[in-house]
Amino acid sequence: MNRAALCFFAVFASACGLVHGDEALAPFPSDGIGAFEEASPIEVCLGTARVIAPAVATGATALCVPTGQKSRLCAANADCTGIERCICGRCIVEPCQGGTTCSGDEVCRGKRCTRGCGIDADCNAGERCISGGCARSCKTNTDCHYGERCDALDDVCVVSLCGSGGSCGSGSVCEPMADIGELHEPNLLGDESIGFVELKRNGDRAIYRASLEAPQVWRIESMHPVIDVPGETLVGAPSVIRRDNVIELYAAAGNPSRIVRARSNDDGVTYVLDTDPVLVAIEPWENGSVGSPSVFDFQGATYMFYEGGARAGIGLAKITEGRAERIAKNPILSPQSVQDPIFWRQVTHVGAPHAMVVDDSVRLIFTARGVEGFSATTSGESLSAEPNDSIGLATSTDLKTFTLFPAGPVYARLVNLRAYLGEGEATVRLLPSGAEMVFVSSDASGEASTGLMRVLGRGGVN
Repeated sequence: MNRAALCFFAVFASACGLVHGDEALAPFPSDGIGAFEEASPIEVCLGTARVIAPAVATGATALCVPTGQKSRLCAANADCTGIERCICGRCIVEPCQGGTTCSGDEVCRGKRCTRGCGIDADCNAGERCISGGCARSCKTNTDCHYGERCDALDDVCVVSLCGSGGSCGSGSVCEPMADIGELHEPNLLGDESIGFVELKRNGDRAIYRASLEAPQVWRIESMHPVIDVPGETLVGAPSVIRRDNVIELYAAAGNPSRIVRARSNDDGVTYVLDTDPVLVAIEPWENGSVGSPSVFDFQGATYMFYEGGARAGIGLAKITEGRAERIAKNPILSPQSVQDPIFWRQVTHVGAPHAMVVDDSVRLIFTARGVEGFSATTSGESLSAEPNDSIGLATSTDLKTFTLFPAGPVYARLVNLRAYLGEGEATVRLLPSGAEMVFVSSDASGEASTGLMRVLGRGGVN
């Protein structure tokens, strides 16, 4: 599978994922899939706590809240007062540990983020400068921000941290602020305000259902995973599809590796697991592993893209009565077929498929690891371009041949001319204003995920 050759200037235009496919190169309609605005983080809440990736966790996972203290509901930081921040729907001080854990101009003092100061005059009225940070003067707990208590010895508001489920002593309760875990393989249920996501904690993987309270806020509705596979601690990569009043959920299970299906009659709250798996790994290229299913209906039949091996490629199967039959023995996309000598070089991994059906074409969004940038020279030293995970696009009108987006990744965030941040495991849906994509973000090395991000495409639906 060869790419179309483009002019050299397109390399720079595509560096931030801002290249449209040529309108003549059907099926690439101008629906925003190739031109995106700046990405912003998604807040995923589990109870009162944000889900925080280990790579960005500060260690401040819970704080002591005085008994009877009431928080203010909020949708944004602007709804809160003073140093309170809007965290999972309520105004509360942001706990911290260390000198670099606060955003903007704030500093970590007294175990919460606050304004830095040298003298009392640097603070607002009614505040004092304590150890380099502004703190409210107080007589009782009601004088303090939510999440603080009044220290009777110094008459200032202070914060006490507690471990998750820890003890605060008499008069306070320990309120979780951060739940440490990695979020993977987000999936949106059509145009509904329902999402599913894999949460990896302590080596285990499980799938949770979330309501989208706002475009940037996902709230996990239950502390318990949506499906329980007996004997399994590795269940993830959800793919959901609604059929009238039934929601079908396809997922990857890991012992042994297989893809399973469960069905729900109560809007995705509880599921009944099928007895037999949908697909097991049998082909040599799958290396004993299948996962990351993406199920879709096309031309009167149900199909499934899936990942084989450790991102060794993407396979295609047809589903009939809960069982999948491979369309071909070999992958439809592999590192070799995605690789391009100019735009996407040295591709080593391809996987995490997501399917969209637009009119009479199927769009396959996928993750691939390769080199997009260029080598640089600094002080006479040559620095090679770095590989990273980015999001690609292929389309088909017959599920037999696939056309790749002609300028390499359809979305990639640039750090500099030779390095990019990592993006992968994307789910995309089309809105009247353009494409909405949710993906897993990682650092430039691609080794550490940092959370979910959301980005909108420019341009309306064609």
